[in-house]
Amino acid sequence: MPVSGERSIRLAVAFARGMSRTPATGWCGVGVEFLVVSGVGITVMGGGAAGPLCVSDPSVAILEDAQFTVGEGPCPEAFLSGVPVSAASFGQETARRWPSFAPLAVANGMGAVFAYPLASAGANVGVLSVYQRSAGSLTDGQHADCLTLVEVITETMLSLQDTAPPGELARELDDAVAYRAEVYQASGIVAVQLGVPAAEALLRMRAHAFAADQTLDAVASAIVDRRLRLDEPAPGVPPPGFPPLGFPAPGFPTPGFPTPDGGGRS
Repeated sequence: MPVSGERSIRLAVAFARGMSRTPATGWCGVGVEFLVVSGVGITVMGGGAAGPLCVSDPSVAILEDAQFTVGEGPCPEAFLSGVPVSAASFGQETARRWPSFAPLAVANGMGAVFAYPLASAGANVGVLSVYQRSAGSLTDGQHADCLTLVEVITETMLSLQDTAPPGELARELDDAVAYRAEVYQASGIVAVQLGVPAAEALLRMRAHAFAADQTLDAVASAIVDRRLRLDEPAPGVPPPGFPPLGFPAPGFPTPGFPTPDGGGRS
């Protein structure tokens, strides 16, 4: 959807103000103000960097991290399908669709969620998640504003990435997800403990976090601090080799930022 002149000007001004702060504190705050919604989360997916780029408040942080950990919910669904995903309420149908995410959303006071893939010309770089504390669909105007925000965020991320060294995340984006470095440090430790590749170790950590009802960050911190070893699984925690809980899911391609030669973006 092309960005209308008036809406583009409003968003450009708001986004410029947000960019004067760090992405972690700025971009999602701009989203809440611009969309007039209860909460916003932005998740980046590209190369080895994946996870929440920013969140507007602690409740959204819990829900975004849960989706990243479990691989279930509107965010991974929108990312994998490439189309917007929405739930105007959290009833029985939504509970069947997302048995882990839906009750967690209700417990954190959310009544509706809307996820929009951040995609442009074949490059799928992440997801914009929009939360409302009351049930109900977005207004036509809010939906249009979401599409506008998606376009601006996607182009901003791709423009930043154009200047990054091949195989690396742009500094402005990497700074915002730097806290996830502990996750990858922990995956290296687990890889040694279990004698498996780092990717398998990360999946093992996600499985442990889900089974133990913890966030992935909490599990990573415990591993790095030597308070937790995953070579001796706790009761109820799946063994190494447990099917991946994160996304992208098996059988799906791994979308992300364009390749250095420009593939995936015209």
